[in-house]
This record gives sequence, C-alpha cells and structure tokens, in this order.
Amino acid sequence: MKNGKNMKTKTHRFRAAVLAIILSVVIYSFLPLIPFWFMAPAGLNDNNQENVKKLENNEGSYFSFIVFGDSHNGLFANDASTLKEIWHINREDRFRKVPIDFVLSVGDITLDGSEHDFKSWKKMQALIKYPAIAAIGNHDDRKLFEKYCGSKQFAFSNRNSYFIIVDNADGGPDFAWLEEKLKEGQKFTNIFVVMHKPPCDPCQQEWYNIDNAPWAYNLRKLLAKYRVDMVFAGHKHMFKHQQFDGVDYITTGGAGMLMEIPESEGGYLHYVRVMVNHDYVTYEVRKISPPLWLHITYYLGKEALYWARNLYGSGYIFGRNTKILEPKVMGLNDREYWMDE
Repeated sequence: MKNGKNMKTKTHRFRAAVLAIILSVVIYSFLPLIPFWFMAPAGLNDNNQENVKKLENNEGSYFSFIVFGDSHNGLFANDASTLKEIWHINREDRFRKVPIDFVLSVGDITLDGSEHDFKSWKKMQALIKYPAIAAIGNHDDRKLFEKYCGSKQFAFSNRNSYFIIVDNADGGPDFAWLEEKLKEGQKFTNIFVVMHKPPCDPCQQEWYNIDNAPWAYNLRKLLAKYRVDMVFAGHKHMFKHQQFDGVDYITTGGAGMLMEIPESEGGYLHYVRVMVNHDYVTYEVRKISPPLWLHITYYLGKEALYWARNLYGSGYIFGRNTKILEPKVMGLNDREYWMDE
C-alpha cells in the first residue's frame, strides 16, 4: 500500500512540476510587453525623410534590407508579435556577412490610426536598430502619419538601387507621379516599388479580389514596362509570391496582426530579407512563431477551426455544396464592376 501511495505522490508531484514549468514559460513569453508599455517612443524627427538621409553615403553593390508589413500596433496581441519579430530582425547581421541597410514597412503600422497606435509603432521603431522607413496603409490616419512618420510618397536611392514608396492606401496610385519616378529609376541597376495594397490577389478566396480592377491591371503593365525588379505590398495578412510580366510581387502582411488565413496558405508571422548582389536580387522568408501565450490562446484554435471546416465528407453528409447558384453580378464583362477596397 505504501508503495502505491508513494507512486501516486510522485506522479502528482511530477505533473505539478511539469505544469509549473509550462506556466512559467507561458508567463515568460508575455514579459517583453511589460517594459514595452513603459518605454519612450522614438522622436518625431526619426521619420522617413531623416532615415533616407542616413543611406546617402552607402557604397558598394552588395547589401540587404528587410521588409515587413501590417503590424497593426496598438493592440497588445499585435505588439507582442511585432516585438518578437524585431528581436529576430536585430539579429540578422550577427554574422556580419552582408550589410543590412534599412527596414521597410509596407503600411498599416497602426491598428486604427489613433495617436496611441502611432506611439506604439514609434516604440517599435526605437527598438529596430536599422533605419526604419514606412509606407502608409489604409488603417493609418493620414495627418497623424505625416506627424509621426513624415512623407507618404517619395523615392530614394541606396547604392545601385532605386526605391519608390507609393501611396495607394485609398486605392489606385498617382500614375503620373509614379511613371516620372520610374523613368528616374532607369539609370539604376535595380528598381523596387513599395506600396500597401497589392495590385494582384494574394488569396483568391478572400474578400480582397483586385486582380482585374482597372487600376491594378494598368499598374502591373506600367511596372513591367519599366522593368521593375520587385514590388512589395501588404494589406492581406499573409505571405505570397506572385509574378506578372517578369515582375516579382511579394505580399508580406505578417508583421504582427493576428493571422486569419491558414498557415498552410501563408497565414503565418514573418518578415522578408532581401539580398542584392549587383544585378542579382534574391529573398528569404523568415517565418516567426508567435509568442507562446498567443500561440495557445489564438493560433492553435485558428488552425483547429480550419481543420474542422475542411473535414472531408461533411458537405455530402448534410447535403450541402451541391446547389448550382446563378452569378450574383449579371453582365459582369459588359461593364467595370470592381470594389476598390
């Protein structure tokens, strides 16, 4: 009997110890938020214009830069994910093989464009050890963006490459301005274009369907005409690489906002490191696991819901998915019918 009681006691203690370790690790994964809440944000002079100036004296044709987007800072869950990404970003140069010149955000740096949200982004900017340059997104208040981040639309050169930051947060871009900048970029080896809304559908089954919108089609043709190397965009919270007319389109909306798309289709936290070697351009996607507390409270449930939705056979059992529906929009090809969201 004693041996049986001792075994039960040992088992109970072992389980308690394992539970204590798990709880400690979960709590530890939340701790980075606490100093973040009390830290000071970067100054207002740490903006797009000033950070571009820091790149003027860069020399050589072998360099790297980092791109991410849709951090939607201001919500504690998003902030926790962005903090973890920044920790990894700041370690990118630990081997000191390729200089990392700057970090680009493709927009939606705030949750809903409030002053509080912009201050959260400025705290993130203070933690990034490289110059940070941001495009404007549709969630970012335009006046506050100018106050905290500076210019909304501009172009700059770095080494042998030309970067064009486009304001298309409200839909189509300023084509006249963009074409002027694309002409200026022809004297550089590489041209990169950064905008918030991609002119292509990164996920056909989602609400953002823009592939054949007039502005998106015209934009893709314009970028191909001027031999743009890569276009970076966000808006959709996922990673996707597409190519049209020889131009690479990278959708990178995984900087912090809660992913709603399944992980298998690109719905994971990430950033993109781009490497330039003279006229060769390559990139790598850095997939980042969410903080453990967030993984347990949200991401496990998200993947479980998709698994349940895709459970084979349920539609046939209950007689669903067999009804033929008429098109919601009649005469679609007779007129332009595209939502510019």
